[in-house]
Amino acid sequence: MSQQPLKKLNAAQLIDLAHEESDCAECAACTKEKFKSWSNISLEVKSNISPVGEFEDAEADIKKNAYTELHPNGSNYWSADAPIAIHFYPYHESKINLCKECKAVLLTYTEFAGHAPQHRIRYVDKDLIVD
Repeated sequence: MSQQPLKKLNAAQLIDLAHEESDCAECAACTKEKFKSWSNISLEVKSNISPVGEFEDAEADIKKNAYTELHPNGSNYWSADAPIAIHFYPYHESKINLCKECKAVLLTYTEFAGHAPQHRIRYVDKDLIVD
């Protein structure tokens, strides 16, 4: 069974997708409440989300910004309030996923820097999306 290609989404489309999420603060399937900042993903959570897209022009953003992060307000990679800056690392390398239960949007990517590969996940708070 062949997998369909992922949709190419921009910031506005990501925000629209995030608005489709159910109003629950917690979800037993994706445990989104645990992923307000980047974290390692478990196999159980991975089985409860489905990839739906990746970011439009990601290859150009990777070439332009490489491993540069965007933190204009003093946040860092691990901050729950760090902007979801889709043109910067690690967002431009991320896949866009939906929870099968609550329709929460979660980003995933694989971190390779200086250690064994780590599969990371972050819940998308639509108020933190930066274009």
